[in-house]
Amino acid sequence: MINILIVDDNVSKEDNIKKVLREDSNISSEYIMTANCTKGAKQLLYNNRFDLMILDLVLPVEEDGETDPKFGIKLLEEIPMNPSIKSPIHIVGLSGFSDMISEYHTQFSRKLWNLIDYEADSYAWQDKLTSIVQHLVKTRQDFLNASTEKQLESIFSKLEEGNYPLTFLGHDWKTICRSLIEIVERIFDVPKRFSNGLKAKNINVNTIKVTNEYDFQNLTHLVLRPWLPNIEAENIAVKFDGNTKYADFSINANSIIVEAKHIDTTGKKNDTLKTIEGLSKFYRGNANVKALIFLLLVEETVKIDKHKIEQEFSILNKEPYVFVSIILNKLA
Repeated sequence: MINILIVDDNVSKEDNIKKVLREDSNISSEYIMTANCTKGAKQLLYNNRFDLMILDLVLPVEEDGETDPKFGIKLLEEIPMNPSIKSPIHIVGLSGFSDMISEYHTQFSRKLWNLIDYEADSYAWQDKLTSIVQHLVKTRQDFLNASTEKQLESIFSKLEEGNYPLTFLGHDWKTICRSLIEIVERIFDVPKRFSNGLKAKNINVNTIKVTNEYDFQNLTHLVLRPWLPNIEAENIAVKFDGNTKYADFSINANSIIVEAKHIDTTGKKNDTLKTIEGLSKFYRGNANVKALIFLLLVEETVKIDKHKIEQEFSILNKEPYVFVSIILNKLA
């Protein structure tokens, strides 16, 4: 059901609007709130999110105050400018003054809002309002019935319209794993962007070193923890046939296992690749595991076919998914 705010100081008109909402669109009274002045409307907009605001343009600022044709318009102008106000998804102006309908019609149209001429004895305004309300109800229902992916697309679209930052790892295991891998990979490129620059004279990439597996695991934990506060290090991931395996990192009760390995010689490369094969089979003994991430930090002196190995050792067609990512150590 949608939430509606009626802002009108005319009690009779307010009652007519409520009647239309209840009888023609089946909107229950519990989803309808009212205000009779712009101050009261703002208080409700501070604390509630409305799908629809039905606004009279001739309003007082305070209850029982003097009305002015411009107070409703001033409220409209303040809504997008005031960060404390939760903007309604849709706004309908409902005015009994035909001259105001003509004057402000263009302004409402540009904002994709509607401005309706109200006449108590006419059915025209009722039909227009009912059409808008039923469209909003259907849109809300379609959203609720949509897949998670479609819902997120809709949410992200709204966030992008408002220029809000998007900090989201993903809505499925594959996307989440790719996001985590990208976060770790980027840490080996970011420092050089700040070193020896005019804005960061005290940061020197030469002082940032990753020289062994312990360093790499610490750095991985450090950069993933802000995204995943519940990430655990050295947690028991699997107990199988008398054997216990401690994962480098586990996420969400072993839903994702992260292994961070350092390869500095050809011999270590061969051993690590054999280990990946064995661990992939071993972790399948835990029903909780949805995905495995193997992060292989490789020294630039070691010859390795990045794309071939990632393709051969990754398993992306069934759970638990296996992601193998080779990262060249630029912080050696």
